[in-house]
Amino acid sequence: MERLLYVSHCLPYPPDKGERIRAFHEILALARHFRITLACLVRRRDEVGKADRLRRWCDQIVIGSVGGWEGRLRGAGGALCGRSVTEGFFSSGPLRRRLAGVFGKGPFDIAMGYSSCVLPYVLAAPAAVRVMDLVDIDSLKWRDYAERAGKLKARLYRRESRLVADLESRAIRACDAVVCVSPEEVRAAPVQSEKLCAVANGVDADYFRPPCSAAGVVPSLVFVGTMDYRPNVEAVCWFAANVWPALRRGMPDLRFRIVGRDPARQVRRLARLPGITVVGPVPDVRPYLSSARVAVAPLQMARGVQNKVLEAMAMARPVVASPAALEGLDVSGCPGVLRADGPAQWLSVLRELLPDGRRCGRLGQDARDLVLRRHAWRACMEPLVVLCRRLAGREGVSQEVAAGAADSVAHRGSYNCRSAAPAQLRAQQR
Repeated sequence: MERLLYVSHCLPYPPDKGERIRAFHEILALARHFRITLACLVRRRDEVGKADRLRRWCDQIVIGSVGGWEGRLRGAGGALCGRSVTEGFFSSGPLRRRLAGVFGKGPFDIAMGYSSCVLPYVLAAPAAVRVMDLVDIDSLKWRDYAERAGKLKARLYRRESRLVADLESRAIRACDAVVCVSPEEVRAAPVQSEKLCAVANGVDADYFRPPCSAAGVVPSLVFVGTMDYRPNVEAVCWFAANVWPALRRGMPDLRFRIVGRDPARQVRRLARLPGITVVGPVPDVRPYLSSARVAVAPLQMARGVQNKVLEAMAMARPVVASPAALEGLDVSGCPGVLRADGPAQWLSVLRELLPDGRRCGRLGQDARDLVLRRHAWRACMEPLVVLCRRLAGREGVSQEVAAGAADSVAHRGSYNCRSAAPAQLRAQQR
């Protein structure tokens, strides 16, 4: 089997958060065809022990640390040297030194990076082929932040956006293929190239399966996400300020649960509002999804594919979402996914939907049926596997990238990854 170096800015385990989920499933899919050396960065010491759980799929694991005050100093140092703060933050001397020892043992057939911030590690690797999964176009995230910030922060965010775009452009020029999570992200790339293709996210619909009985489902709403992540924080705060008061006046028994780890101070304050519960971290999000009548995703800014939407759909919950939350998802024609833009439309959709439990059940099943057809993990990862296998053989690089892009849209199937990821870890909050 060919050797593949997989470099990630995070430890892809446990698969309980958006960035980890995709990386974990990429490793699962590639491990069937490549001998993988995983190089990754951790922010906390307690993460290191979890890496052993990945040895089932990785021949070797090399770890470096980032985060804390040292990470902030590296980010500031990168800025002083003309680099993005992001690249500086994820620059780890220990990881570079450990990789140097690995590189001395011989070249890799493929070096693959996960997120633009690890590009320097990928370019330093002795490899015949280089592939980068940008996932989202992060430079646009920083641009979005700038549009919502005060004058000083806006200047810093615009600078970061420009420098991250330079890094993304460098990846597209230097690598043999570059992957994004959706066609929308491909089109948003700072440089257009035939090297770009889309590989979609999936969901484990065997695990995220609705209960046999709808008992206990009452008129209620749920939002699931990592609650210190800025787009999620802004989403629930916007909803609580602009939609919830008027919605609850007409439905005084309505409940809204916010589920997810590390709720920011602004989120915790929402628990003071009547009917809102900030649940915080939970070992399993499925009971909260299955007991809610409707899942909401009121994101005002978002990049890539929202796993929270796919998981709610797999649980047969109808989803009401903002245009930003749906931008990277192929949900066209699905009655179970309703779009709402602006407070008035949110109120109109939810007032019509929430009182009708039977309709919610039908729409939820429509949402699940679409997930089964379009978003099974094995089908979603197959274009990446095909791309890497053909690139390793050095056969018509640009033509194969184009073929992978077409497959990522057209190829669908089903995959039970229950055997791949321990059950208690797959449903923790995203």
